[in-house]
Amino acid sequence: MDDVSILIFRILTLAVMVAFLPVSAYTYYAYRLGQRKLEVERILRVLDITSEYRNIYTQDISKMHFFIAVLFTMGIAVAGLSALLLSSELGLADTPTLLLAGTRLTKPECDAGCLFNYQHGALLAFGLGFLGAYIWGLQGIFRRYSMNDLLPIAFYHFGLRMIMSSFTALLIYHAVGGFSTEFHVTGQDAQMLTPTSDGILILTVFLVGMFPQQGVRWLINKMPFSGQDNHPSVRKLSLNMIEGMTPYDIYRLEELGIDTCYDLANADFIPLLLKTSYGARELIDWLLQAKLCVRFGDAIEELRARGIRTITDLEGIDDAYLETLAKETTLILPSLRQASQKSVSDENIERLKRAAELLGHYWEGDNRSEPK
Repeated sequence: MDDVSILIFRILTLAVMVAFLPVSAYTYYAYRLGQRKLEVERILRVLDITSEYRNIYTQDISKMHFFIAVLFTMGIAVAGLSALLLSSELGLADTPTLLLAGTRLTKPECDAGCLFNYQHGALLAFGLGFLGAYIWGLQGIFRRYSMNDLLPIAFYHFGLRMIMSSFTALLIYHAVGGFSTEFHVTGQDAQMLTPTSDGILILTVFLVGMFPQQGVRWLINKMPFSGQDNHPSVRKLSLNMIEGMTPYDIYRLEELGIDTCYDLANADFIPLLLKTSYGARELIDWLLQAKLCVRFGDAIEELRARGIRTITDLEGIDDAYLETLAKETTLILPSLRQASQKSVSDENIERLKRAAELLGHYWEGDNRSEPK
């Protein structure tokens, strides 16, 4: 193939990759959004919720909102994929820039050839970080399409994730001094570098694109910060503690400002149900698990080993068994008693259980009646 054919192939590849965004948005709006509206209408009717929520949801899924969100994401996708696929034709790394050269730009020992190689490596790291985010985002868009959850906010988050991922990958490249540098991130909370090859660095920046939070965590751990989060008395209680929650589910909740079990335990159930496509029972199970996590922290693993997954599992447990739990675990008896009493007397927990019963009714012949 000659140079012109290769260029045409790259442009076509870019166009096909970007085309997924408007096509998915249009087909969802034209063919699947109606089903989501029916689901929301049922929730509003069954739980006898005020009509203001219906108006809020309608404004959130307007045609113009979809158009602006998709246009924003497409612009970022075109820019990032152009840097990856058309960097040579655009000459992006040929001119020394602070963004690509980093501190090498001010080092007198780094000649033109050294700077040229370093900048092309930086552009590769930037492009691979972007590609990782783009592939992850396409999977997320398809999943949300299939779950009837493809709202405009998904495209905004996708666009911001591409920006964050690519620049995080670039910062890591600069932090380790480019290729031919020994680099490896170990563990979720990586604290050190261990010897490896350039291939691991390439794989790392790609994975950082897919999981930028891990890259940001590594960069923060390398800095001499001493914030509240690092204090031993602070319980972080990440959403990873919730059973049945996948990385995608965590990301979906983070879009709504729910970053920890504290946030989830105190989240309003109805807005959460209307803004996501998760079933009522699944959401309620996560909420009740989060309430237990907030009370007992990491000790929840000891309770799970004894069949106690949610705060409501403490209902009806007599004092003798609570004493047994206190002896067999690191938990103290007063905390167990308080949690058990709370599970019975908390009105929010009772409403959650009632909502699960109402929204779980899908067939005729059941004696339960829905609110009029």
